[in-house]
Amino acid sequence: MTASLLSPDTIDHGTTRGYSQHRKRGVPYCQPCRDAVNAQVKARAAGRAGASAAQQAWNRGAVGEPSVPTLVPTGRSCGAAGCGDLASAPQPAARMLKVSWPESREPARWYCPGACQAYGLALAEVRALKDRCA
Repeated sequence: MTASLLSPDTIDHGTTRGYSQHRKRGVPYCQPCRDAVNAQVKARAAGRAGASAAQQAWNRGAVGEPSVPTLVPTGRSCGAAGCGDLASAPQPAARMLKVSWPESREPARWYCPGACQAYGLALAEVRALKDRCA
C-alpha cells in the first residue's frame, strides 16, 4: 500500500515548502516548519535594512543615511540683483521672470528662473487661497 500524497507523512518538514504544505492541507504547523519560515522572514527583513515596502518603493531601493541637501538661496535670500522685486518696476535683468497668480494677495514680482521662480509661484498660489491666512 502506498502513502497518500496528502498525508502528514509526506510533508517536507523543516522547510518553507513544508510550511506551505501544512497550510494547504489544513494540518497544524510543526515547529521545524515554523522555524524555517521565521528564518526566511528575518533574512528578507535584514535585506531591506529596516525599510518598509512603501519606503523601498519610494526610495527605489536606496537604504542608509540620506545625504544632506544643498541649500539653495531663494526669494529673499537670493543674491541676484532684482530677484523678488515688485513687477511694477522695470525688468531688472533679461533672464528675470515675472511671477503672478490670479486673485493672489501677493503682488507680481520678478524672480530668477529655477528655484526662485518656484518659490515665487508657491508663495503667490498660497496667498490666493481664500480660507487661509498665509
